[in-house]
Amino acid sequence: MGISLSRAEVVKGLEPLNVFAVNDIRLMFARFQNLCPTPALWERAFYELLGCFDSAESCSKAFLVIDTDGNGLVDAREVLGALAVLSKGRLTDRMALLFDIFDLNSEKEMAFDEVFLMLRRTMAGLRKMVGISVPPEKIIHSMTKQIYKTARKHRDHRILVDDWYNWWVSDASCRNALKMFCWNADDQRGLPTPDQYSFVDYAKGVQEGVGPDDPLRALRGGADPAARPPTGKKDSGPQPELDRGMSAHVNSDGSMSRPKFDIQESEGGQQNPMGSPSGAPRPPEAPRTGRSASPRPRSKESTTVR
Repeated sequence: MGISLSRAEVVKGLEPLNVFAVNDIRLMFARFQNLCPTPALWERAFYELLGCFDSAESCSKAFLVIDTDGNGLVDAREVLGALAVLSKGRLTDRMALLFDIFDLNSEKEMAFDEVFLMLRRTMAGLRKMVGISVPPEKIIHSMTKQIYKTARKHRDHRILVDDWYNWWVSDASCRNALKMFCWNADDQRGLPTPDQYSFVDYAKGVQEGVGPDDPLRALRGGADPAARPPTGKKDSGPQPELDRGMSAHVNSDGSMSRPKFDIQESEGGQQNPMGSPSGAPRPPEAPRTGRSASPRPRSKESTTVR
């Protein structure tokens, strides 16, 4: 769920958030569901919901740290999810609470998009609170797919809290990241040991391309260039602009010769009405295939210039 370097420490200004136990966050989440009409918190609601700040000034400093885009609002579930991981208690209880926070319909099951949202928003909240590095969204998407693969379910189905548990307790990337938030030995008691972890290279799927089911494609806009059907032609870049010029001359008897058409590349994309650059000699006309290169006898009936 992030890059694990050492035990996590909250950034400056968020020290009051260290006091919570997992049961405190569960009660806080229940108050949010009952009292908050929107999924976002403004500063006053943030102050009253958390209730851990000594003064309004200290709350304002903490709020500004979390409100990174400066719009005066913070995502409530992002805050609660990060606090659930940061809280004191057994990892099993904290990760079960995290599942409940992002179970938007409170049905004890989650759809694919809800699982992706849970991982993405929780990591974003932890990045703001403790400054951990967060993997790209494509890797988070690959992790969501692995959760469904572990549960042996299609992404159109919904996973249960047991499916969520079976993934995070045995996934090496998740367990190594959670070491940052283990405050004592009892936090991991009864969980699988490192020799029982399942190692998955989530970056490999990103390098090979997530594929047409990438949920971020609609946000980026446009189709995947790799999905375009082959045309059988090599892309040679922009084609030069061609000019077509015509030249003829008047004979001594007043008749006009056959017109000759020359195709030349124009310089700078501008048309050259004479068919060749100024001052440049015109290349000789190649003989026609299957015909004699000698001049054809001129007909008596010729076009005259008036």
